[in-house]
Amino acid sequence: MSIDAKRRYAAAAFITLLILAVFWPSPIVSSNRLCCNEPLGVDELSFLGREAPSWDVVFWFIAGLLALAIVHSGEPARPKISVMKPALKPIRALIAVAVAAIAVAITWIYADAPMMAWSVAIHSETVESLIRLTNRLSGGMNPPMIVIFFLLAGIAYRHARWVVYAAAMAIAGIGAGAIAHLLKFVVGRTRPELWLGPYHYAGGGAVSFPSGHTVGAFALAGVLIIASRSWPMRIIAFLLAIGVGLSRVLAFRHWPSDVVASALIGLLAASVAAASVTPVTRENDGGTYDAIQQD
Repeated sequence: MSIDAKRRYAAAAFITLLILAVFWPSPIVSSNRLCCNEPLGVDELSFLGREAPSWDVVFWFIAGLLALAIVHSGEPARPKISVMKPALKPIRALIAVAVAAIAVAITWIYADAPMMAWSVAIHSETVESLIRLTNRLSGGMNPPMIVIFFLLAGIAYRHARWVVYAAAMAIAGIGAGAIAHLLKFVVGRTRPELWLGPYHYAGGGAVSFPSGHTVGAFALAGVLIIASRSWPMRIIAFLLAIGVGLSRVLAFRHWPSDVVASALIGLLAASVAAASVTPVTRENDGGTYDAIQQD
């Protein structure tokens, strides 16, 4: 089997694992309901890594098997290290920040209240189920799992661009997350679920601005949107990130302007990270370690 075929099979297996993580521990609960009806301490509303570590061991065992399969089937080679280049010019960065501020202000003034009214109007059990799934996708161990997969599979299958994606995602995620946590303490905007209106602010536990889930989703997805050569991958990453942001509004956890600002923070972090590390493969269309080592 060619190394490209192995990489495709590994990607398909990881997507399956990611879907399993989103629904976990539902397979355990459903199996128990069919055969045993024993008390488990978890149900369909439980989250991976949140409530029952003893059942999570089963999932991590499956994840470990996939990691071992990738390592065993791979053909790793030592990558060439390249010097990181400056990411964004100051003028471009200032323009990007100014445009982002205008977009957030327009959303805050004209869209916050109408969008929340729309969220109330369409609220249903189906919407709640979709919100729960998107929250699981963007939270917990799923973002680190995505980074680890790209790193591990990129090394095992000598695909330098995947290693680049992993490095850029890690940098973007950490940087954007730090900015988000700082802004939460500084801004102190109340959440929509308190029904105090889009212009009410308070300190302490008021942490509506920005949305950590949305920041993280766009930081990771932004790397693929900016750096990937695959249009399907770009489109899927963008749609998943949009779904995460929309779900935070529908869950009454964040105002639309919070989500717009969070998306822009994530994309800015992704652009800085991607521009910093993607020069590793810019001169090599194949993006493999072998190609890099022949420069």
